[in-house]
Amino acid sequence: MTVEASSRIELRSSNALLRFDKSADRFDHRLLFRFDQDWVSLLHSDLQDPNAPWPSDPPIQQLVVEPIGSTAHRDVALGVGMCGHGHWSLAAQWVQLQSSDQVALEMDYACKQQPPVSFLGSTYRLAEDLQSKPLRLINLDRTDRIWSTKWAMMNNSQACYELRIEVIEGLLDWQAESGRIVIVPSGSFEKPSTLRWCYRIAWLSCHE
Repeated sequence: MTVEASSRIELRSSNALLRFDKSADRFDHRLLFRFDQDWVSLLHSDLQDPNAPWPSDPPIQQLVVEPIGSTAHRDVALGVGMCGHGHWSLAAQWVQLQSSDQVALEMDYACKQQPPVSFLGSTYRLAEDLQSKPLRLINLDRTDRIWSTKWAMMNNSQACYELRIEVIEGLLDWQAESGRIVIVPSGSFEKPSTLRWCYRIAWLSCHE
């Protein structure tokens, strides 16, 4: 059964939560994970100019949840939106990681675009919640497809967590000065086309 769009839509796993909230005519989203007994916000979508014809994050304006398939995480958030000369679509779902009992959020976007295009992709920033917890950053790695930070518990050097973004299709850019993570499609903007970018975000238990 379809869950109709409202001002807030959530996709849950056992220890993680994707939350969409509608502001004006579109949804933004944030990713939360269970930390001890609390829900901690880790990443926020970053919409810098909501009036831009090519915004810094996809302008998803209609959103529903559909149960699809027979996996443990059947619910999929399906969204569409329009802005400028672009038509966006989204499918978001929790997926089980291979050889692990942990999960990742898969965000699969596409945009039917017509030049000129000033920007196309997804933009995130680290949430303040993460930095307020008893954690210290011990490592930051990134390539054009993977961005990863590892955080150790201040009172327990044996416990640590990894916030990991892995791009399935597209490219990743870490903008250190502004603290933004940007994922973009790898195709050309020179001709009308439909471009896709897909990535997974996970908050993983690990050992330092």
